[in-house]
Amino acid sequence: MKCVALLFMVTFIFSLTAGATMYEWTDNKGVVNFTDNPDKIPAKYLKKVKKRPSITVDATGSSTVEKTQEKAPPVSGQEPVTQNIEKIYGGHDQSWWRSRFSGIRNELKAVQDGLPGKREDLISLRRKMTIYNYAHDRKAYYDKLDEIKNDEAREKELNEQLNSLDAEASKAGVPSEWRQ
Repeated sequence: MKCVALLFMVTFIFSLTAGATMYEWTDNKGVVNFTDNPDKIPAKYLKKVKKRPSITVDATGSSTVEKTQEKAPPVSGQEPVTQNIEKIYGGHDQSWWRSRFSGIRNELKAVQDGLPGKREDLISLRRKMTIYNYAHDRKAYYDKLDEIKNDEAREKELNEQLNSLDAEASKAGVPSEWRQ
């Protein structure tokens, strides 16, 4: 039984690193077809073929798809079709990484930009509360104080998210320009 499990694991590991090229096309009925053998592609679909990149899994378990100039199988007498394939890091493409980083940074900037004004309002409310000693002034002061505490907690949370995302990006090998 152990031999069977070992054989299965070895086969699985080798299949992850095999990196066979896949070809994809859509037929007249709208069915998406795949094959790893370009000879099995019907002649009338050769112009519509997309060459799918191979996915490799490294020792950490993250997958990468190399950005390459891929060429579809040549049609007799024609030049091969060239297309760009986007690199994938940690299961996500460039736009995903960029949007995650910019989203967190934009929210963090908004929170940080709002805090100085809220702190000035708090000082003003404290003066009012001290001078007039009305209940609604105390309530406004403590409401503003709670709002500032919530913003400070959110700022800390966003910084942690940004650091965590940066660590994840480093682990996946994401280029630094995608993290801007």
